[in-house]
Amino acid sequence: MSPQVRQAAFLSTARGCGFATLGIVMTMLGLAYEPTTALKLGGGAFLATALILVLKAWRAPNRPFRETEVWMLLDEHQRPARDFAQSAIAYARAEAFYRFAYICASTAMLLLVLALVWGIVGPSGG
Repeated sequence: MSPQVRQAAFLSTARGCGFATLGIVMTMLGLAYEPTTALKLGGGAFLATALILVLKAWRAPNRPFRETEVWMLLDEHQRPARDFAQSAIAYARAEAFYRFAYICASTAMLLLVLALVWGIVGPSGG
Protein backbone atom coordinates (compact mmCIF):
# COMPACT_ATOMS: atom_id res chain seq x y z
CA MET A 1 0.00 0.00 0.00
CA SER A 2 1.32 3.41 -0.90
CA PRO A 3 2.01 6.02 1.76
CA GLN A 4 -0.34 8.40 -0.04
CA VAL A 5 -3.30 6.05 0.51
CA ARG A 6 -2.43 5.66 4.18
CA GLN A 7 -1.98 9.42 4.57
CA ALA A 8 -5.31 10.16 2.87
CA ALA A 9 -7.10 7.67 5.14
CA PHE A 10 -5.45 9.21 8.19
CA LEU A 11 -6.39 12.73 7.08
CA SER A 12 -9.98 11.77 6.35
CA THR A 13 -10.41 10.08 9.73
CA ALA A 14 -8.58 12.84 11.60
CA ARG A 15 -10.89 15.44 10.10
CA GLY A 16 -14.01 13.61 11.27
CA CYS A 17 -12.59 12.92 14.72
CA GLY A 18 -11.50 16.53 15.03
CA PHE A 19 -15.06 17.72 14.54
CA ALA A 20 -16.34 15.15 17.04
CA THR A 21 -13.70 16.25 19.56
CA LEU A 22 -14.63 19.90 19.06
CA GLY A 23 -18.26 19.11 19.84
CA ILE A 24 -17.37 17.05 22.91
CA VAL A 25 -14.99 19.67 24.31
CA MET A 26 -17.50 22.50 23.75
CA THR A 27 -20.18 20.50 25.55
CA MET A 28 -17.78 19.85 28.41
CA LEU A 29 -16.95 23.55 28.61
CA GLY A 30 -20.66 24.29 28.78
CA LEU A 31 -20.78 22.14 31.91
CA ALA A 32 -17.67 23.68 33.48
CA TYR A 33 -19.69 24.72 36.52
CA GLU A 34 -20.15 20.99 37.30
CA PRO A 35 -16.72 19.41 36.67
CA THR A 36 -17.61 15.84 37.61
CA THR A 37 -20.57 15.82 35.22
CA ALA A 38 -18.49 17.43 32.47
CA LEU A 39 -15.76 14.80 32.83
CA LYS A 40 -18.27 11.93 32.87
CA LEU A 41 -20.02 13.30 29.81
CA GLY A 42 -16.72 13.72 27.98
CA GLY A 43 -15.63 10.21 28.90
CA GLY A 44 -18.92 8.73 27.73
CA ALA A 45 -18.87 10.72 24.50
CA PHE A 46 -15.31 9.68 23.68
CA LEU A 47 -16.19 6.08 24.48
CA ALA A 48 -19.16 6.30 22.10
CA THR A 49 -16.87 7.81 19.45
CA ALA A 50 -14.43 4.92 19.88
CA LEU A 51 -17.27 2.43 19.48
CA ILE A 52 -18.46 4.14 16.30
CA LEU A 53 -14.92 4.07 14.89
CA VAL A 54 -14.59 0.34 15.62
CA LEU A 55 -17.91 -0.29 13.87
CA LYS A 56 -16.74 1.77 10.90
CA ALA A 57 -13.50 -0.24 10.79
CA TRP A 58 -15.48 -3.49 10.69
CA ARG A 59 -17.58 -2.18 7.81
CA ALA A 60 -14.66 -0.66 5.87
CA PRO A 61 -14.15 -3.67 3.55
CA ASN A 62 -17.80 -3.50 2.44
CA ARG A 63 -17.73 0.15 1.36
CA PRO A 64 -17.03 0.59 -2.37
CA PHE A 65 -13.67 2.35 -2.73
CA ARG A 66 -15.00 4.90 -5.21
CA GLU A 67 -17.46 6.20 -2.60
CA THR A 68 -14.80 6.92 0.02
CA GLU A 69 -13.25 10.25 0.86
CA VAL A 70 -9.85 8.58 0.60
CA TRP A 71 -10.39 7.92 -3.11
CA MET A 72 -11.48 11.52 -3.65
CA LEU A 73 -8.45 12.91 -1.80
CA LEU A 74 -5.99 11.03 -3.99
CA ASP A 75 -4.76 12.50 -7.26
CA GLU A 76 -5.16 10.41 -10.41
CA HIS A 77 -1.52 9.29 -10.37
CA GLN A 78 -1.65 8.39 -6.64
CA ARG A 79 -4.65 6.10 -6.90
CA PRO A 80 -3.95 2.37 -6.74
CA ALA A 81 -4.88 0.08 -9.61
CA ARG A 82 -8.59 -0.74 -9.68
CA ASP A 83 -8.11 -4.44 -8.94
CA PHE A 84 -6.03 -3.59 -5.86
CA ALA A 85 -7.83 -0.39 -4.80
CA GLN A 86 -10.67 -2.00 -2.84
CA SER A 87 -8.42 -3.94 -0.49
CA ALA A 88 -5.78 -1.19 -0.17
CA ILE A 89 -8.25 1.56 0.66
CA ALA A 90 -10.31 -0.67 2.96
CA TYR A 91 -7.17 -1.69 4.86
CA ALA A 92 -5.94 1.91 5.16
CA ARG A 93 -9.32 3.14 6.36
CA ALA A 94 -9.65 0.33 8.91
CA GLU A 95 -6.13 1.02 10.18
CA ALA A 96 -6.92 4.72 10.63
CA PHE A 97 -10.27 3.97 12.30
CA TYR A 98 -8.62 1.59 14.78
CA ARG A 99 -5.84 4.07 15.54
CA PHE A 100 -8.29 6.86 16.31
CA ALA A 101 -10.56 4.48 18.23
CA TYR A 102 -7.60 3.67 20.47
CA ILE A 103 -6.94 7.38 21.03
CA CYS A 104 -10.62 8.03 21.80
CA ALA A 105 -10.83 5.08 24.19
CA SER A 106 -7.67 6.22 25.97
CA THR A 107 -9.06 9.73 26.28
CA ALA A 108 -12.33 8.33 27.63
CA MET A 109 -10.46 6.31 30.22
CA LEU A 110 -8.48 9.37 31.30
CA LEU A 111 -11.59 11.55 31.60
CA LEU A 112 -13.53 8.91 33.53
CA VAL A 113 -10.64 8.37 35.96
CA LEU A 114 -10.41 12.15 36.42
CA ALA A 115 -14.16 12.23 37.11
CA LEU A 116 -13.74 9.54 39.74
CA VAL A 117 -10.81 11.33 41.38
CA TRP A 118 -12.60 14.68 41.22
CA GLY A 119 -15.68 13.13 42.79
CA ILE A 120 -13.60 11.80 45.66
CA VAL A 121 -11.25 14.70 46.40
CA GLY A 122 -12.97 17.61 44.65
CA PRO A 123 -14.00 20.71 46.60
CA SER A 124 -17.71 19.86 46.51
CA GLY A 125 -17.21 16.14 47.12
CA GLY A 126 -19.19 15.09 44.04
